[in-house]
Amino acid sequence: MPRQLALLICIFFVLWLFARDRKWRPMTSWALWIPLLWIAIVGSRPASLWFGGGIETENPAAYLEGSPLDRYVFLVLFVIGLVVLCRRGVNWGRILASNGWLFAFILYCGISVIWSDYPFVSFKRWVKELGNVVMIVIILTDKDPVQAIKAVFARFTYLVIPLSVVLIKYFREVGTYYNRWTWETVYAGVTTNKNTLGCLLFVCGLFLVWDLIEMRTAGGRKTGKADVLDRVVLLSMIFWLIHKADSSTALVCLIVGAGIVLFMRRPFARRQVRYLGTYSLVLGLLILFLYSFPGLLEAFTEMVGRNTTFTGRTDIWAALLKEPINPLLGTGYQSFWIPATRERYHLNQAHNGYLETYLNSGLIGLCLLMALIVSTGSKLKKELLLGSSYGTLCFSFLVAAVFYNWTEAVFSGLSLVWITLLIAVLNYPRWPRSIPENVAESANEDPFRMLSKRRSNASAPYDAAS
Repeated sequence: MPRQLALLICIFFVLWLFARDRKWRPMTSWALWIPLLWIAIVGSRPASLWFGGGIETENPAAYLEGSPLDRYVFLVLFVIGLVVLCRRGVNWGRILASNGWLFAFILYCGISVIWSDYPFVSFKRWVKELGNVVMIVIILTDKDPVQAIKAVFARFTYLVIPLSVVLIKYFREVGTYYNRWTWETVYAGVTTNKNTLGCLLFVCGLFLVWDLIEMRTAGGRKTGKADVLDRVVLLSMIFWLIHKADSSTALVCLIVGAGIVLFMRRPFARRQVRYLGTYSLVLGLLILFLYSFPGLLEAFTEMVGRNTTFTGRTDIWAALLKEPINPLLGTGYQSFWIPATRERYHLNQAHNGYLETYLNSGLIGLCLLMALIVSTGSKLKKELLLGSSYGTLCFSFLVAAVFYNWTEAVFSGLSLVWITLLIAVLNYPRWPRSIPENVAESANEDPFRMLSKRRSNASAPYDAAS
């Protein structure tokens, strides 16, 4: 098939998906296009690479300074996002009070800019971190936040998955690159490398699984066969892309997340939520048990097509732990991988989110991150007891992200997995914080529909038109 025809078919398919969604799942406000554009850039590749073409090159000066075009694009989106939130009259005091651990972690990251070797570069990256929060708050302060999340991530998935397939098959100079060590072809799709493509596939795949189940079980609009077929086709594309990218991490996390979504639909599973802390402890002990017996660990890693070194990652971790950094404070926000370090290791991340946090933020930052994860799990436990479908999606993202960061570093910065994790983490203060004691046994209706009814009877400053 000629490449121009393949691209034309892809464009029509994407527009057709957008048109179908517009009829029954419209963007509830124009402001949602701002976080959609932000997520599309973060989840694919910077604007400068789209206009320049090709894969980003290893350039120390470019790494530190960044592209002026990318800087202005993110700045414009950030400023417009702040204007939207100001017009909505968002009460930041209440949001800060309801998300203490998140903002403690972000504030500490901002303070760590002071001891960075490149404080201005570190500060610019921290401002983009604030941009992530602004984009998520725009979604959560929409008139219907759950509907807004569905609309944004559905359109993002419709755009990047078909386009990745076309770029890999027909525009290989854009969608692929060569491994500089083995000169083997590596598949990137709309992203800049195979690891970023794995992030994209994991997030989009988990959303599609959840959305497909929602379509088949939720009341209201009757789901057509075309809607189901669309998602089946997109999921088939995702699994094909995972195979091409050879991303075992994305595949395992997608299976884990989808398993949680399916399992939590069972009444038996919802009853087990009250023991979530116990199960988490058992899981942690099981991981330690696997590492205590190399034979079992080797059998597990071989199941996902890897070895006990996780493709050399354990050697990297051992070397990085010997780096002479301040163990308490780290090197400063996203400051460890300066050009000299990148050149020495030929890497731009530690391939472990916990180790990456330690290198940049020290033990203080790592402890704040762990407290954030635990507090989020505690918050989502309440929603799971309510039988919330949306809460199940957030919980699946949380668990999968915890696993994903074992072999990739995506706990902060411009990362699609981190943005989806922020959606699960951020507590919107308008939603009730308490639930009836007997709700685990009696709640059959999706709590977000019940909360929507409650919100319709109460006024809130966040409902101001954008």
